[in-house]
Amino acid sequence: MKKILAVSAHPDDMELESGGTIAKFARNGYDVYHLILTSGYKDRVSISVKQRRDEAKEVADILGIKEVIFFDYQDTELKTNGEIISKVDKLVDKIKPDVCISHHPFDSHQDHKAASEIMFAVCRQGRVKNLLSGSPLPYRPNVFAFRPQFFVDITETIEIKLNAIRAYSSQYEKFGGEKLIECINAMAKNYGWAMGYKYAECFEVIRMDDSLWL
Repeated sequence: MKKILAVSAHPDDMELESGGTIAKFARNGYDVYHLILTSGYKDRVSISVKQRRDEAKEVADILGIKEVIFFDYQDTELKTNGEIISKVDKLVDKIKPDVCISHHPFDSHQDHKAASEIMFAVCRQGRVKNLLSGSPLPYRPNVFAFRPQFFVDITETIEIKLNAIRAYSSQYEKFGGEKLIECINAMAKNYGWAMGYKYAECFEVIRMDDSLWL
């Protein structure tokens, strides 16, 4: 049984970046774990930590994620330091993932950048054989910074991904409702066109061995 660890800064990040891929991994028998580093909550908004957690758990069921782990650091203030790296280290020791997916190091959101740095620190020296960085809307890196080499055919799981995004009702409305869905669908169609698929997600490969077969 192979294991996947998705590391995201906030609830709903991984669904935007790699929801179709995660669903495909789960369908193919992988154990998928999702670590969410912050609560995704700021005092200036009327969304509670409980609501974000409940949404994340509902989405985990939709995508086939085995377990969601919450660290509850402060949204917008995520830091790369010894404390959090040690905590993620222990989690990686426990799960022993074959694949780790996180954000792109040039993502425009500061929490996303910190999450990618944490992933790189924890997965150093070949500890995790396969490391992938995604590029989501609305927080995408500069187009010249993101260089995808790994494309995943998500034609069979695109609707699962879109339903997962809808299930994050607090974020779904915040980013335009069905307009967000249209953008995500169009992006997946564009990535698929590049590879001859109907729909695809793509990743920049940080490290990969020959064990990663979907």
